[in-house]
Amino acid sequence: MTDKDSLFERCLAFIEMHELCTSQDALLLAVSGGVDSMVLNELLYRGGYNIAIAHCNFQMRDQDSREDELFVRSYADANNIPFHTITFDTRRFAKEEKIGVQEAARTLRYRWFSQVMEANNYRYLVVAHHQDDQIETVMMNIGRGAGIYGLQGMMPKRHHIIRPLLFATKSEIRNYAAEHQINSREDSSNALNKYRRNYLRNVLIPAIETRLPTFRKRMSENIAIWQKSARLLQGFLSQQITANKKISGDTIFLEVENIEHSLRDLVVYEWLKPFGFNYGQVLQMIESLEKGNSGKFFFSHKNRIIIDRKNLILASLQKPASSKITIESIDQKIFLPNGFVEMALRSLGAQVEFPVQSTVALLDAQKINFPLTLRRWQKGDHFHPLGLQGKSQKVKKYFNNRKMSALEKENQWILTSSGEICWLLGERIDHRYRITEASKYALKITWSPDAAC
Repeated sequence: MTDKDSLFERCLAFIEMHELCTSQDALLLAVSGGVDSMVLNELLYRGGYNIAIAHCNFQMRDQDSREDELFVRSYADANNIPFHTITFDTRRFAKEEKIGVQEAARTLRYRWFSQVMEANNYRYLVVAHHQDDQIETVMMNIGRGAGIYGLQGMMPKRHHIIRPLLFATKSEIRNYAAEHQINSREDSSNALNKYRRNYLRNVLIPAIETRLPTFRKRMSENIAIWQKSARLLQGFLSQQITANKKISGDTIFLEVENIEHSLRDLVVYEWLKPFGFNYGQVLQMIESLEKGNSGKFFFSHKNRIIIDRKNLILASLQKPASSKITIESIDQKIFLPNGFVEMALRSLGAQVEFPVQSTVALLDAQKINFPLTLRRWQKGDHFHPLGLQGKSQKVKKYFNNRKMSALEKENQWILTSSGEICWLLGERIDHRYRITEASKYALKITWSPDAAC
């Protein structure tokens, strides 16, 4: 193998070792026109892979952006490679979304790449990230406080994205381009140190190398070790989550008290990170658990965590609808978001067979006044729970005695007659509506939670 061909052979070996793709897979290659993507394109084209090219014009450099697009289009046409392109108003999008132009460009291109892949049945998106990009990414992750997973950097294969050049340095890529006379375009914005990655690349890393000449090599070695360490840690944390996560109906909760104290933050963060919670919030959750702050809420953009004694409950950000439902007659079947209610009138004989299920209630029909109302629990509600000899009790106190979570309280349905509570569905009937010796007719109400409606 000659030095001239070594990058090509190493690229093929890297693809095979990490099982990135096969020559039969339809690949969409993101090509900016820069040396990295042009070299990767040549390597895959030379290797006989089934490639198409996608190019984004972000209109960030006026005429240069248009010339980049023409350059990549001409290359694709000359080599008979399928070509996809799009033009974005990146600055306007960044302004509308209140984000930086770099983040805006990334969001726009990956969204479009997904659309192109779906429309054309491409299996993988191929990007030209290399070893120097990897080092910069890890350093940025450290600055953001991304933890051990941030130390992994970019993986060779993640879902539908593959990175066949992650083994190569920037200098190796430039040398290959020069030796094989591969033309490319230079993005002038790469010299602007106002961007964080450019500052690392152009200023900080070269400064470190003046004192530590082998910095890039050692960083690459460390990243390989951190990736393996992270996989081991992730396996352990997943086991901890599986052992302590419980699901009851629509409720998901984690029994934190069963997790070793020194590891609770890591386990909880691993569980909640995909739901948009950060490590700082996790520390506050654990502190709230230790202080017994039941009922406290923590929010991400789509979810919330409820502190419930020794547990963390994960719930949607959207609370249950608080609408009231009017029941006009006995033969009406009432559909609720999480089940349905049915009623029937029964004549009582000498012996009354009382239901043992908490989802069935027998009420004295002569004391019931239609229309009835089904609604959610409200603060200030009170009733006379059966078994308290007719004493009044706030519904909130009843919930607390039953050790119900905040989420269970939110989802509790209440049946009322003339404004009085008759039954907490699935819980307790009101003493005033109980069946007595004087009762002649019973209203049988059946609550079928989580039933298909």
